[in-house]
Amino acid sequence: MHTGDRSGGRLRVPRAKTAVPRLSCRHLPRPRLLTALDAAAPDQLVLVSAPAGYGKTLLLAEWATRRPASTAWVTLDADDNDDRRFWSALLTALTSCPAVPRAHGLDALPVPGLPSRDPGFVATVLEVFEAVPGVLRLVLDDVHELVAPDPLRGLGLLVRDRPPGLQIVVAGRADPPLPVGRLRLDGKLSEVRAAELQFSVAEADAVFAAAHVLVRPDQVRRLVAQTEGWPAGLRLAAMSLHGAGDPDLFIADFVGSSRAVSDYLVGEILERLPIADREMLAANSVCDQLSASLAAALSGRSDAGEVLDALERDTALVISSGEGRMWYRVQPLLRAHLRADLQRRRPDLVTELHARAADWYAAHDQPDVALAHARLSGDASRVEPLLRQHALALVGTGQLHVVRATLDWLRTAGCDDAWQAVLAVLVELEIGEGQAALTHLQRAQDLWPVDPPPALLALHERVRSRLALAEGAADAVVLATERDGAGTTEHALVTMSQIERATALALADRRQEALPVALAAVERARELGHGLLVAQGLTVLAFIAAFEGDYRRMTELAEQADRDAPPAAEWPTTGSAAVSCMLRAYGAMLRADPAQCLALLDPVLTVATSPSGPRISHSMTATCRGVRGAALLDLGRTTEGLEQLRTARELAATVVATPELVAMLVLLEHRAAAIDGRHELARTVLAWAQRSLPDGGELALLRAERLDGLGRHEAAGEALAPLLSGSAPAVTPWALGEAYVLDCRLALLGHHPSRARRSLVRALELAEAMTVHRPLASAPAEVVDLLVHHLGSFGPVDRTAQCALDARHSLGVDRRAVALTERERTVLSLLPSQRSFDEIAQDLTVSHSTVKTHIRAIYSKLDATSRREAVDIARRDGLLQPDPGP
Repeated sequence: MHTGDRSGGRLRVPRAKTAVPRLSCRHLPRPRLLTALDAAAPDQLVLVSAPAGYGKTLLLAEWATRRPASTAWVTLDADDNDDRRFWSALLTALTSCPAVPRAHGLDALPVPGLPSRDPGFVATVLEVFEAVPGVLRLVLDDVHELVAPDPLRGLGLLVRDRPPGLQIVVAGRADPPLPVGRLRLDGKLSEVRAAELQFSVAEADAVFAAAHVLVRPDQVRRLVAQTEGWPAGLRLAAMSLHGAGDPDLFIADFVGSSRAVSDYLVGEILERLPIADREMLAANSVCDQLSASLAAALSGRSDAGEVLDALERDTALVISSGEGRMWYRVQPLLRAHLRADLQRRRPDLVTELHARAADWYAAHDQPDVALAHARLSGDASRVEPLLRQHALALVGTGQLHVVRATLDWLRTAGCDDAWQAVLAVLVELEIGEGQAALTHLQRAQDLWPVDPPPALLALHERVRSRLALAEGAADAVVLATERDGAGTTEHALVTMSQIERATALALADRRQEALPVALAAVERARELGHGLLVAQGLTVLAFIAAFEGDYRRMTELAEQADRDAPPAAEWPTTGSAAVSCMLRAYGAMLRADPAQCLALLDPVLTVATSPSGPRISHSMTATCRGVRGAALLDLGRTTEGLEQLRTARELAATVVATPELVAMLVLLEHRAAAIDGRHELARTVLAWAQRSLPDGGELALLRAERLDGLGRHEAAGEALAPLLSGSAPAVTPWALGEAYVLDCRLALLGHHPSRARRSLVRALELAEAMTVHRPLASAPAEVVDLLVHHLGSFGPVDRTAQCALDARHSLGVDRRAVALTERERTVLSLLPSQRSFDEIAQDLTVSHSTVKTHIRAIYSKLDATSRREAVDIARRDGLLQPDPGP
């Protein structure tokens, strides 16, 4: 087991994972294999691949002793399928390696939420390798434990992009999913496989000699042939031959298939152990790992720890691990044999042993493992009290699957009541399963007692608040949580109440009140070690920051929520995780990073629509669709982007959408429609905004954009003035940045250079304060020309100006230096709409001949001979949005 403790932004890794395994005094040196390993070139991947029991770990441990100062070691296990744990283990191994200079700051390098998908993080780690003098050897043992896509992706990146000074060594029971064939063809692979790892007759003879077993050379050859040189089989044979009366008879008895050999060897070893030791191992077989105390509780032997220590010292049956080597693990094949045999002989004892294990783990504050053993004991009278005592703490730490599995088990066992039903509602709401929650709520009503105890009432209050929030009844939740969890001594419930209250206050536009409540919730959750509640509280703080226009802080808090959710928690499947991901995507969109935005959003929308994913609200879905639409537009996928925005608008119209949501959607869709020449769509969006928003800053901006598109620049400036002056404040903070960009353009068209520069500086200041580069990155050509002309003279916001230009360049919307007049640009924007020249003239309130004059000028300046060609050239050169394709 591992904990979610953190140091420097990464998960805490047990020392045993990054320590080179200890070689016993009976270890058999393998010089021929060491020579083969030494022959590997520094730029080759070293692959040691063979089934279990071939001595891969011992070989590499022996090799590591030759160059301990320049070897970093990681023993992988199933928990490393958590990408952050995988990278945390790698970084811990590197920081403990003397060859890695401390000056490179690896100790303080935080591990992001998805490290293997963060190119910057991976590049930083690889840069550290490049700075190491000489060759650094990184050993990844038990690589077969990695099956999840993300850590495998990280491993692939390490192998693909490894610098010349890094030699990667991977060992496992099967080849990892790496391009082994290509590496072999390119001469970049050094391999040690089962054929090389097999014991030779001479090596097998050395094993028997070390075990003080007298065997003839022919007997050794027979054993080597029958075991095919399998090191573990030969070591087990040496143990079994210790005291065998007739070695010839012993060897002859297990001639047969390899499975028969394995079964016989296991049986022979057990028969030669003292009966008391065999019984102790059998009793301990119900647990994967053992401490001396747990082994004593299971077996009833006070000397259980001494026996395990002796078995590790004298046999290959037990291995110690962990900090201080306090935990023991019985050889898996042997343990499986013992457990199955005990289940056949004494099923009653197996259930009793699980009950003892449950009591031990409960007493040692490991309720998740305690509940698992309690269920296996089949004793509902043991399971139910354990669940009541620990359920809310398990929810707080994010171990929702443990609570869910236990509730299901109790119902199957015929043990059910209102408290369990309400707890099931809470769990389903945490993971966004609204329909399942309602089913359990009905069950709770059917089971409701006449005189409900306080614990049931307090839990039910939390459920009611969650349901009210889901229905948009924020004011009701504010009233319901005024006492902040009063009436209960359950700390997790108090923290949940604070989080609900902070969320409700934020939605009710009482954000100054929400902030201290959310901060207190996070502090309380940290004190309790309730990582899921910490992450939820941080998400609420990010939500508040978004309302306040502090988008940098919003992104930082959302990222911190992902980091602080404990790895054992089911955070990615929760609705709060979806909100966190959406907020980070929103921040990426505002920074003019559409690729990152889509990378964050698409998994949320995919998971949310899957049967096992969290059910997010219509408002949340509308927000995701709207942000996704904007990102698609920025990538030039106009048709897709407008379709997403239309879907978002129609979805938002079916619910009681917040003004913030409506304002964001109308700003994004109206501007996109105007740029693409879809004036009817722009009018539709404006009409919806007028029905759904107060007459404030957003409507002023939309009216100004419409008037600007019609060429009425002076009227557009007058329409924009209330927003700029503050008399008509915007609901969406970044709308003010859009307004100053538009005012800069209007000032340039009206020949007011001083006003244009002032508006541009103000737009830059807002972009700097809010980390919102999108309005400037997609600004009209006139504004960008002014920005470029004055670059270097903006003082403290010069860096922001450069960031905006860099973002514009990465989006591919740099405009060609074509001297089109404003009226010509307006006519050009209408050409993709397929409207006739008469219709364009009517839209612009000019004559048909005037439109034809402008079109001839456009054709001439673009070197085009037709309307279609003019549109294609304009799209190619950034004067129009790129063609979205069919």
